[in-house]
Amino acid sequence: MRYFITICLLLGWLPVRAQDMERKITISIPASSLEATLKLLQQQSGIPISYERTRVQGIRVKARAYRDATVETILRDILKGTPADVKQMGGNLLIIARPVSTNTLSGFVEDAVSGEKLIGVSLAAMVAQSGTTTNNYGFYSITLPGDSLHLQLSYIGYQRLDTVIGMKGDQRIHFRLQPANRQLAAVTINGTRTASSQMSAINLPASQVRSLPRLLGEPDLLKTLQMMPGVKQGTEGSSALLIRGGTPDQNLILLDGAPLYHPMHLLGIFSTFNTSVLKDVTLYKGAFPARYGGRLSSVVDISTKDGDMYKQHGDFSIGLLSTQLTLEGPLRKGKTSYVLSGRRSYPDLIAGPIAKSSAVDLKKFSLFFYDLNAKVHHELSSGDKLYASFYMGKDRLRIQEKYALDDEAPAENYDLSDLAVQWGNITGTLRWTHIISPKLFTNTMLIGSSYKFSTGVYTEDKYDGDGSSNALKLHSGISDYGIKTDIDYRPMPAHAVKMGASYMYRVFTPGIVRVKQTSGDDITLDSMNNNRNIRAGEMDLYVEDDWEIAPRLKLNAGVHWSGFNVQSHFYHSLQPRASMRFLLPGDWALKASYTHMTQYIHLLANNSISLPTDLWVPATRRVAPQQARQFALGLARNVFRNRYELSAEVYYKKMYNVAEYKDGAAYLTTSKGDTWQEQIASGTGRSYGLEFLLQKKTGRLTGWLGYTWAVSDRNIPGVNYGHTFYYKYDRRHDLHLVTIYKLKRNIELSGTWTYQSASPFTVPVARYEGVNGPISPNDPNYWNPTVDYINNRNNLRISAYHRLDLGVNFIKQKSNGNIRTWNISVLNAYNRMNPFFYYVKQYADNTPKVRLSGIVLLPLIPSFSYNLRF
Repeated sequence: MRYFITICLLLGWLPVRAQDMERKITISIPASSLEATLKLLQQQSGIPISYERTRVQGIRVKARAYRDATVETILRDILKGTPADVKQMGGNLLIIARPVSTNTLSGFVEDAVSGEKLIGVSLAAMVAQSGTTTNNYGFYSITLPGDSLHLQLSYIGYQRLDTVIGMKGDQRIHFRLQPANRQLAAVTINGTRTASSQMSAINLPASQVRSLPRLLGEPDLLKTLQMMPGVKQGTEGSSALLIRGGTPDQNLILLDGAPLYHPMHLLGIFSTFNTSVLKDVTLYKGAFPARYGGRLSSVVDISTKDGDMYKQHGDFSIGLLSTQLTLEGPLRKGKTSYVLSGRRSYPDLIAGPIAKSSAVDLKKFSLFFYDLNAKVHHELSSGDKLYASFYMGKDRLRIQEKYALDDEAPAENYDLSDLAVQWGNITGTLRWTHIISPKLFTNTMLIGSSYKFSTGVYTEDKYDGDGSSNALKLHSGISDYGIKTDIDYRPMPAHAVKMGASYMYRVFTPGIVRVKQTSGDDITLDSMNNNRNIRAGEMDLYVEDDWEIAPRLKLNAGVHWSGFNVQSHFYHSLQPRASMRFLLPGDWALKASYTHMTQYIHLLANNSISLPTDLWVPATRRVAPQQARQFALGLARNVFRNRYELSAEVYYKKMYNVAEYKDGAAYLTTSKGDTWQEQIASGTGRSYGLEFLLQKKTGRLTGWLGYTWAVSDRNIPGVNYGHTFYYKYDRRHDLHLVTIYKLKRNIELSGTWTYQSASPFTVPVARYEGVNGPISPNDPNYWNPTVDYINNRNNLRISAYHRLDLGVNFIKQKSNGNIRTWNISVLNAYNRMNPFFYYVKQYADNTPKVRLSGIVLLPLIPSFSYNLRF
């Protein structure tokens, strides 16, 4: 009975208290503290008002009057604009902390002059001790609590921007950064490199590539990347990238999202990239984010300019090797822009007439390459942008010689030889970026890429009306057609989530060889080794999260799944990826990573030079895909008052199913289709090493010091008698010193010095005369071809490689705003004779000695070039 009475009293009391809350009062409130105002309201209304004293201290209330208003209404009006709020609970009024709204700021960051979207800009929220960076398309998104946001934007080469933004609801703001004056003595930016979870990555500004010494006046992206630790070159002058014990085919080279195969000109001496159209270049040597897949050793992600949205201008240069012209500007100001660039070399125009005048038998000589880049960028709306990119590059070589045999014969007698070689890439991407919400960004691409190689050798002999001919033609290549979608979701600064999917349809032409021989009017041989086209489909799914677990601990974790359908067989692979950063005392960052990569293509090469004749082939039912697992551990820190970046990494990589030609295999001599699978063997590879980099990015003196100690070996059944051998790209030590110094406002000096310890080389330990049956000294076939005996592959290291390159830029800004630059470079300044290739010249008769001779490709070479930006 007692409990029943209590409940009735409570039920009766609640409506009474509710009625008190609805009771209206008339009151005049003087200017005073909030605490005094609350006591006055409680006294006048009789309604209890509860609060913590510390919550209302320091808040002042202006004088005001109310007529027929509830106490709750009066309190809400008084507390507007203060950190306190009111809440009704159980017949009481409680003064509570005002909930802080969480809002999202998003948009793009662009160059204030050209409208070019900027990649990797740092946006730091100073008060919240948080921040973000722009993605590969210049988009950013940051979600933080508060009514205002103090933001600091910084990017190397641009003036820092500090701003305070009112955050009343979600905001979309496009920031425009002003380029820093290139003549400034220093632009100091406190970077956030050690704060990132990413390791084994290098970002290379295009301006740095153009500042370095040039071969024949040509700035070269891949040669600049070769100066980084962990990256090696194959032979003297080659532009091939050999990264952490890998091969050229294990590098995924993306140009605006499209893959490039053999991106080199003039048999590998120059790269295909015209630096005047480059915007951003990032090299990943390991710790691959989950969004990348399909290669074992590296990713080179290259973005080209979008084009100036506001002003027409161009870039023209001419050197000893080539001439290039780049134009960009608006098609519709502020809405549509374009970039158009062309480059052509002219060794044939200069050397051709000289060669023909000195060699009467030379009838035709042609040697050149050209590149074409085109891009259109259109803003459909503030959140939708459309890009169309195109690239085409070709190399052509032709040498035709005709020797007269007998001028007095009644009929024309001659020997004719004709060599024709050409190769090239064509790529295209159509890209649409869309902001779905302030936190959600998408990028969708249609991709096309094609690499083709063809060569033909034709010989003809004619004597007194009788003739014979021999023709050989080889065609090979690879074509890709695909679609890809990437989603960038940024729910909060502590999480940046990326996910996506892609599908690529590939057509491989491993090699079509046709041989035709004639004698008179009769065809004596007409055969074709048709390694039939192989069609395959590759699909990818990925998800990754860049997660700040704690202020000192950050993790990038993800997974990449890929599948490959070929010859009615389906390969698939689940590839986990993880990299972390932990901040140690003293501002040191400890970094670690693990990556698992799978590659479904192989490059078959018989030499240590990356040539266009190398054949691209897929994984098949008989040839398994390559796989690799890589571990890395590193330390990083900004040193010397944050002016230098110091990093050191150790890594270990194990590779599986790497393919090599078997000992003695000769691809072009095969006679049946698809026999390339019988000519190769697969095995394991291993590489490990230490990399050190000290880099300075700002000030009058910039550059880096890089050192690599590395080991690379292979164990492949059917190669080297099944024994482990050091790989052809194995070098113990690499040292690179790169400096760029602004001597004066208009003079820029540069120098690079490289040292590489000796690479492996295979030397026969004995040479025999080849015989076929019994012979005698009187036999006309007594002198038979020799046969070399090789006891071990890569059994010798010959000599170290080192070279000094120097350059100077004379820069002048004219009164009309044009910038003229003269570049003078000296490659191999002290004329070090670094052989491009060795060959056996002579064996000693009675002692176990061999004499080698080397072919030097690059002695001391001076060059100059002229550039005009208008």
